[in-house]
Amino acid sequence: MMTIVYFLLGFILVYFIVLHAIYLLLVLVGSVQIRKYNKGITFAEFDRIARSNLSMPVSIIVPAHNESAIIVNTAENLLRLNYPAHEVIVVDDGSTDRTLDVLIDHFKLRRVEKHGPKRLETEKVKAVFESDEHPNLVVVTKENGRRADAINAAVTMARYPLLLVTDADSVLEPDGLLHMARPFLIDSRIVASAGVVRPSNGLILEDGVIVQRGLPPTMLGLNQEVEYARSFQWSRTGLCRLNSMLCISGALLLVKKNIFEKLGGSWAKAITDDIEFTIRLNKHIFDRKEKNGGKLVFTPDAVCFTEVPESAKLYASQRNRWQRGTFEALFRNWRMILNPRYGMTGLFGMPFFILFEAFAPLVEITAYILAVGLLVAGVVGWTEVVILFFLAYITGIFLSLLAVLLTEMSRLRTASWVDFWKMIAAILTDNLGYHQWRQLAAVVGMFQYFLFRRRDLGARMERIGEGAAGA
Repeated sequence: MMTIVYFLLGFILVYFIVLHAIYLLLVLVGSVQIRKYNKGITFAEFDRIARSNLSMPVSIIVPAHNESAIIVNTAENLLRLNYPAHEVIVVDDGSTDRTLDVLIDHFKLRRVEKHGPKRLETEKVKAVFESDEHPNLVVVTKENGRRADAINAAVTMARYPLLLVTDADSVLEPDGLLHMARPFLIDSRIVASAGVVRPSNGLILEDGVIVQRGLPPTMLGLNQEVEYARSFQWSRTGLCRLNSMLCISGALLLVKKNIFEKLGGSWAKAITDDIEFTIRLNKHIFDRKEKNGGKLVFTPDAVCFTEVPESAKLYASQRNRWQRGTFEALFRNWRMILNPRYGMTGLFGMPFFILFEAFAPLVEITAYILAVGLLVAGVVGWTEVVILFFLAYITGIFLSLLAVLLTEMSRLRTASWVDFWKMIAAILTDNLGYHQWRQLAAVVGMFQYFLFRRRDLGARMERIGEGAAGA
């Protein structure tokens, strides 16, 4: 019996050493890539893109379900983006609140007869609206079919060759679309680009324009600010460099329309459609047998702000759904795992996401349970347990601190010293309960997916409302 216990302890120790070593490598590779990227761009280049008639036009897709509190701010924000040619397509996906009504009232919409080539099957579209005051705004109302189905319905109406998929609760910086589109203008092989996602809690908007950028007001929100800085800004840059970025946030994806349609669009039944589509996109790009070619890039200066949950219940529900969606997406594309046909995506990306993203919460919670069990059984003493928890605490702090310090050397640094020290406080407190709470929620989601095949979307986010950005 003790042999098994010591084997498990040794396995867990090696597991976390490898896990943190990989994350350290990703953060370092990401920082090198971002520095290289920053040296290769100029403000004059973006000014030319903003003024040029040759810039590829973009259709911005915004799926919305019961978003009456924030949808006007979001639409205003997207309509005001600094880009030479873009349209905004808002899809009311069977809302039961006043989402459609507030759009009609604010933008003075009128119903039109408009149809497009239906290459993707969706739930029934009930009506299409346009605005005389905003000719680049289209509003579609349809029967409810989840987020992915709404995206597919918008693609039918899209006029332009590039699709920017975002959320009804997301806010882009004014030049965000310029930065996202730049790779497509300099390299024809680019098929999709992703950007940085940060919490919007703490932003102040006026008519869709960001007038003040602050931090989330709660400690739970601040912990997510740190988490997003570590994973979205630095780790994913490293993963992209290794052709292993298998999850592009649904809040910020720019993709060629013909590729999106060729892949069959978003999977309407997915628990989390963004990771499932990203994996299929990687499969298409890096399939050595099909030789489709193409490149996926990460744009570190394109920033989207999205609302994060600030209640423990909603936070747990979100992480539960993400965990279920991750397993669903990975196993739906299981043939890619350790398959050299897909290069680094198959040999590193897929195994990494399974071992160190999907199963990490289970290993960590198991370690805590095992430590407490051994302490109660008298096999180990308090000294050993304290050392175990201290090492876990320190390693978590190290990676988060590194990510935040790197961020402080970028334009996304905190607005003041007060905000900086709030971030440091969040780093120090994250491993004192918040981290364990999200890991436990993920483990519960994992068992619910495998044992009960749970596929619902969980509790709905409570929106901040007008005046602040939401996601």
